[in-house]
Amino acid sequence: MSRVVLRRAAFAAALRQPLFLERSLGSPLPLSVRPIASVAEPSFWKSLVPKPLRSRPATDPKKKRKTQQGWNPATFFIFIFLFIGSMSIQMIALKKNFATFMRQSDVRIGLLREVVEKLQRGEKVDVEQVLGTGDPEKELAWEEG
Repeated sequence: MSRVVLRRAAFAAALRQPLFLERSLGSPLPLSVRPIASVAEPSFWKSLVPKPLRSRPATDPKKKRKTQQGWNPATFFIFIFLFIGSMSIQMIALKKNFATFMRQSDVRIGLLREVVEKLQRGEKVDVEQVLGTGDPEKELAWEEG
């Protein structure tokens, strides 16, 4: 007989046996001939849940229940230093944003001051071109800041 026929026969025989039965020699069935886990078996559903999340029986003598530990005094300081650190990072970001805004404002005020001075001296100035009217990028920059 060919190997394929023997394997199919062994698999069919294994399907007819319950999962907990073993061969006459006492060794468990090899993986190649064990029947596929059925959806109706509780072990199938239990295997889908990760081991750390599975509920353990309360009467398990092997595992002792951990005693309730008190509050760690260092926890307060850890939270406080995390809070202070995050606030300092926020302050650094705010200072940076404010400095950028001030630089952009100074540039815009300087540009407007030049246009006003030229107009007061009577020079011909194309205000729309200087201020960027018609250029979507410059218009967006003026609207943002």
